[in-house]
Amino acid sequence: MDLQKFIKERPFLYHLTSERNAINIIKERTIYSANALIDMTGDQSLERIKRSRRIIHQEIRIGDNLFSLRDQKPISEKALGKCLTDNWSVGDFLYHLNDRVFMWPTLDRLWRHFNRYEQENPIIFRFSTHELLDANPHVKFCRLNSGATRANSYLGGKPPERGSNSFMPALLFEFAVREVAEVTFENKCVIDGPFWKSSRPDEIFVQVS
Repeated sequence: MDLQKFIKERPFLYHLTSERNAINIIKERTIYSANALIDMTGDQSLERIKRSRRIIHQEIRIGDNLFSLRDQKPISEKALGKCLTDNWSVGDFLYHLNDRVFMWPTLDRLWRHFNRYEQENPIIFRFSTHELLDANPHVKFCRLNSGATRANSYLGGKPPERGSNSFMPALLFEFAVREVAEVTFENKCVIDGPFWKSSRPDEIFVQVS
């Protein structure tokens, strides 16, 4: 995929999070993956979370700060087990997901995610694609909603396959810009430059800094 074409056609990336996490993101100008946050606690008892499906949001404490790890309810472990490649286990793929920061490349995809969590009054951040990718060259792209395992009638009732090749750098992503479903960053995503926040996709985004 032509990265410059992606930047031109998708000028903004969106991240949805809890109000508590938003405070820490603004303060540190960094978004950390679930695995990175767990490592920062220094609590070995939380290691199991990296390879387990979260059926509810889970709070963890790092120093004086509380962080919320979002639930993974859209994942059916039974369905996931039927569509994995590379001889991966369900735990392997869950670890792979928890190792990433996720962004949505379109308002349409943001709306789908927002509708599920609207009652929780989440915060939405909007970033300049160009500036975010400049600051985070380890970006990888995915052509499906990796955290959902809906059955596909064209695949005999199974979800689309997923595994080590689900997230690819632009040079290896052999699909059109319109087929990018998720933009992801391993471990963390550094915020360099101004960004904006809103409480809804259809409301005005206000500049944070």
